[in-house]
Amino acid sequence: MVNEFDRYRHEHDKGVKAKISWILKLPKFWNSPLSKEVIRVLDPQKGENVLDIGAGMGPAAIEAASRGAHVVAIDPSRFMRAILGFRRQFQKDPGLITVEAGVAEKIPLSKRSTNVVCAVNAVHHWTDLEGSIEEIARVIAPTGRVLLVDEDFTDPKHPQHETHHDHEEEMTKVDVEIIKGLFESWGLEAKGEKVLLLGLPVKLIKANF
Repeated sequence: MVNEFDRYRHEHDKGVKAKISWILKLPKFWNSPLSKEVIRVLDPQKGENVLDIGAGMGPAAIEAASRGAHVVAIDPSRFMRAILGFRRQFQKDPGLITVEAGVAEKIPLSKRSTNVVCAVNAVHHWTDLEGSIEEIARVIAPTGRVLLVDEDFTDPKHPQHETHHDHEEEMTKVDVEIIKGLFESWGLEAKGEKVLLLGLPVKLIKANF
């Protein structure tokens, strides 16, 4: 049986072997410093609504909830949702995190309902870039803010450049100028740049109304 969300996965992320691989890499993705830094930059406040797109094992969602924000964490992978669903049970206030099946192209939230939108290493999985930005523009509140960050494996200075330099080729290319322009077409102010974040080369897009 083909999973409806398989088109959002790299080939090496499919099947039982991929699940075993993810479990072996659990320490890295459980407490991702990059995800925590993204939340630090966004600085969600107590009571704000946060959308974590492609939440994975939930390091960004957990960090945002620890600040008292209400988080909706969406991911196309049942495996990742199961891990985050298990993880949320051990948080101080599990009710602050909602885990749902979803993708950037079809966000399960109402119009103007979200104060903060983040995505870490997820943009290259989006199969419809224009549709994804349209959806983010739909759900973000007038005073909201967006931060999208993908590691730039194409940069020779990235420690995984040799093994991951073609990471985007099998999915979606993360072009910061194109994404910036898409946000602007929906009336948001946006900035796209290639910078270092925690010493890692990243492709970063900020947007807000």
